[in-house]
Amino acid sequence: MRIAILAFYGRQKRPVASNRIYGLLRGLSSLGADVYFLTVPTLLPPEECFDISFCKGIVEFSTLYIPESIYEVGRGIMYKVVLRNLAMEASGVTSKKKIPWFYDFLQNLWHLRYASPIFRENLNVGGQVVLRFPTKRKLLRYILENDIRVLITSHGPPMSHELGLYLKKKLGKRLYWIADFRDPMVSNDYLFVGYSKKLAKLQRETITFADIVTMVSHSMIRDTLEFVRKIGLSVDANKFFCLYNGFLEDFQDLQQLSSLLVGGERKLRISYTGTIYPGKRDLSTLFQALGILSSEEAERVEFVYTGNQGDFVRHMVEKYRLHSVCRVLGSVAKEEALRIQKDSDVLLLLKSDSDRGVFTGKYFEYLSSGKPILVVGDRDDEFNDVARRVGRVKIVPNGLRGVYEIVEVLRFLLKDSASWEEKVRAVFGDRRNDEVYRFNWNYLSKCLYERIVQDFEVGGICGGR
Repeated sequence: MRIAILAFYGRQKRPVASNRIYGLLRGLSSLGADVYFLTVPTLLPPEECFDISFCKGIVEFSTLYIPESIYEVGRGIMYKVVLRNLAMEASGVTSKKKIPWFYDFLQNLWHLRYASPIFRENLNVGGQVVLRFPTKRKLLRYILENDIRVLITSHGPPMSHELGLYLKKKLGKRLYWIADFRDPMVSNDYLFVGYSKKLAKLQRETITFADIVTMVSHSMIRDTLEFVRKIGLSVDANKFFCLYNGFLEDFQDLQQLSSLLVGGERKLRISYTGTIYPGKRDLSTLFQALGILSSEEAERVEFVYTGNQGDFVRHMVEKYRLHSVCRVLGSVAKEEALRIQKDSDVLLLLKSDSDRGVFTGKYFEYLSSGKPILVVGDRDDEFNDVARRVGRVKIVPNGLRGVYEIVEVLRFLLKDSASWEEKVRAVFGDRRNDEVYRFNWNYLSKCLYERIVQDFEVGGICGGR
């Protein structure tokens, strides 16, 4: 079977969004499928890219390069505005009262990145403008020439589904289209509300024309079904397929530990390697807990942050006066982030109270490390159920109650009365390997492949319009 995966991520190592695409590429290829990859040209050196030489073919979008210096000017201004707006909203200050209309305008431009043809590949490389018309023609010709019958497009950005929709309309039943929603499209907390309305049409058409719609949780499927029914769209619930995020078995197969953490007294190390969203997913609950510890206790604890919000985290460290406890490393290479995870005692995962069935790739990256996971944010019932079944996790709420629960956990882990493994088992529980295996990309790919084969056996290439 010839399967093409169309995605903006998958080759770059650093973005956690690439884990899902790369996992599918490898998993489907291991099942004997001829896998083709349709993606943006890479501007990164080979060491910052996954090896995708196993793909049967690779075709790149037609793009126009934007130099780093030009891209960073606009990005820097808009990014600061978004952080400011989110922080003020978290403080109960409305943007209308405190932020001029010009800043709102800039924030809207920032949010356009979700669906605009401008794609940001990495932190140290410029952007690329995807040229829609030549890209559509190139992809259509490539699919016909290679007799590709199955297409998987993964959102975001939404342009991946826009391209998939074009190809499906052109090829009809000849092409079996799987529309994968890695992130919510319309009901996205981090998307400007006005722009979300503009995406509703694309989401509606995508769901209508796709043969299968895959999503990362059952909660997201339920929310999407509710959305489409509210707008009067009749959709068979069997069209939806839950395809969780996952991990690769060799993802944490690193022989050496991080050189960035060498030196000094070994402490209880808590690490967070990811993105901060002020007021939604941030470090305030943990930092308040660290501030309550006695000076003797604080001397035995270390928090390590890696990610592209280093300046913001340093500001928080200054605010909570945690200089002696926190180490802010900023953005690091993928392998270095994985080594830091492997060399940590506890890994921190942040959840927004508005999350519903949100399974970030970061959780599964952590899961592959085997380390205990401290989750801050307890409102996502489906995530909580899955995480507790998998085990080796402690979930606490955001806010004051979570602060005191974290303090209790840290003080227990600092005790010398039991072995480390006994303390971990008492706080985080046992890891259940049979449940963990269900999130291996080889297993997840097999489940999706079986669904495709089943649809072909029942009615050939059919389903969407």
